[in-house]
Amino acid sequence: MAPPRTVDRYEITDTLGTGGMGTVYLAFDPILERMVALKIVYLDQIRDTPQLELAARFRNEARAVARLNHPAIVSIFDYDDRDPVGAYIAMEYVHGCALDEYVKQRPELHLEDAVSAMQQVLGGLAYAHRQGVVHRDIKPSNLLVTRDGQVKITDFGIAKIGSRTHTQTRLMIGTPQYMAPEQYTGGVVDHRCDIHAAGAVLYELLTGSPPFCGTPAEIMYKVCSQAAKPLSSINSAIPAKFDPLVAKALEKNPAHRYSSAADFQQALRSTWETISARPPSPTLSENARLIATAISRQPVAPASDAAKAGGSSKSRPGAAPEGDSLAAWSREQLAEIERQLTSLVGPVARILVRDAAATTASRQDLYQLLASHLPDPEERRRFLSASKSAAISTSTTIPPQTNPIDVSGPTAGKPLTAEVTRRASQLLTRYLGPIAAIVTRRAAQTATDEAQLYTILAEKVTDEAERKRFLIEAGRPR
Repeated sequence: MAPPRTVDRYEITDTLGTGGMGTVYLAFDPILERMVALKIVYLDQIRDTPQLELAARFRNEARAVARLNHPAIVSIFDYDDRDPVGAYIAMEYVHGCALDEYVKQRPELHLEDAVSAMQQVLGGLAYAHRQGVVHRDIKPSNLLVTRDGQVKITDFGIAKIGSRTHTQTRLMIGTPQYMAPEQYTGGVVDHRCDIHAAGAVLYELLTGSPPFCGTPAEIMYKVCSQAAKPLSSINSAIPAKFDPLVAKALEKNPAHRYSSAADFQQALRSTWETISARPPSPTLSENARLIATAISRQPVAPASDAAKAGGSSKSRPGAAPEGDSLAAWSREQLAEIERQLTSLVGPVARILVRDAAATTASRQDLYQLLASHLPDPEERRRFLSASKSAAISTSTTIPPQTNPIDVSGPTAGKPLTAEVTRRASQLLTRYLGPIAAIVTRRAAQTATDEAQLYTILAEKVTDEAERKRFLIEAGRPR
């Protein structure tokens, strides 16, 4: 199904993901001028669950998260179940990636980041549980890693509200690898199922895979009847002190688990402090942020523009459409820069190079953008010097394939072409992020020439120093 162009007042710009209950879009709120994640459920197209039950479950998510205000929980802004397109929730848009994508990019053990991530998740769960909200589907794909090193819980679509326990009689809800035994057997389900799931996620962060794998039937049998292998037996680099910590969270009997997420959080902190002089970090490491930045979604053009061009509006994580934003760079140029960066950051260099190259036609700026991801000063110096060693000037150098705006003089009177608008959007993206595509498209509807377009766009850059830089790069005088 083609994505809608608008839902209520929201303008759809990209598809972020599709699941069993609906689709999540990146959308622009023109009233508050911000990007949101818009989750839409097409209730009439889901046949295996009664529509009234689906509607209630979706409304449950909105009510559950709307009452929660915590840095480790994605915020809800708006909800409506009367729109013709479908019921929707407008949520905080998180710049980053899902934790499962992070694990795939960083499969080796990073104990400090695993502890930091779980400290944040458990803090969010402890808060939600105090408000009477149980998530019931904690798993890596429902945990988002931001570019600032935060971890946020999302997708409360099957949450339970209220202080009563809940006995499942018909419907099993959750994801097999992370479900607690009582979710399979129809027992009493309360906040302790989230503790079990958090233990399974921590197990995966430390070992690279969840406690039990196989077919759904095999996983169900193992979850209900087998103990998970000790962490240290899978990877000797994991301190043995973590074995009983995670085993308690994964206990078959809920009464034998931690009594609360806060207790699990404190036990994890105490275990960490026995092997480290520092407390757990409140955010993930610079390397973790680098990965989140590299594989985060960066849509380049709104869906309506892509449709006009006959293209797709769906962006893959961290990449711009082929043959469009990267047209200013030759394959050889990007390969050489990627080779230089790979020695410092590994395979993720390819994603970083292409993501940065989609925003600038200046080699100097490209190197500076990439160097900003290197936390070590000596590595930054070596990387920046690589451009000189390749006999490339670090002054503004434009690849021959492109005809950028003349940075030496004003742009007044130059016609406002599609190519001009595209380049303006790419430049503004460096300052505003993905919202730049929509801001540029709206400005182009009123601007009479290139100079006026950049004047309008400059007003959207609130920082004075950045605004001056934007105008200089656009070829406008200060």
